[in-house]
Amino acid sequence: MRTWAEELQAHTHDYVRRGGKQNRKKQVSLIIAFLEFTDSTEKLTSLDRLGKRHVINFWKSHRDLSEKVSYDYWLGICKLWEWINKPDKPPKPNNFINPGSVSNGVFTELSSAIKSARESYSYTIQQLANLTGLEATLIESIESGETKILFSDILCLLKTLKISTLYQVADQ
Repeated sequence: MRTWAEELQAHTHDYVRRGGKQNRKKQVSLIIAFLEFTDSTEKLTSLDRLGKRHVINFWKSHRDLSEKVSYDYWLGICKLWEWINKPDKPPKPNNFINPGSVSNGVFTELSSAIKSARESYSYTIQQLANLTGLEATLIESIESGETKILFSDILCLLKTLKISTLYQVADQ
């Protein structure tokens, strides 16, 4: 048996015995899949040698994972980080938004959704204007809540910022 597997077994034995057993077994299997990938790419001799670089390489090789699966892997890797007493959190994949965020990514006003998405990409208004071909003053007016805007301009911003919409019809 490999060294990292023996080290992992000490942590997983008690972990799987308590709490939601199916979920914990699934999480352990994801941790093992991550460790097996890391061991196959760079011979892993000990869990203490794991670092952020290993997690980043894992995310780069698994870009095709869905947001949910990526999040499940990330939670498992967080648990592994906790077991081996690593500081901070492991790097997150680039393909998901943290489901625990304050607004949970749901906005009732288009202006705040566009501003929040622009800020999450760290775009200035001018950079977004360059990306979309829209005037910077138009983007400022949209973010301030002005309502007399062409729908095609709004669609251009939504597409560029990868904002999805939910339609809800109110009963009258």
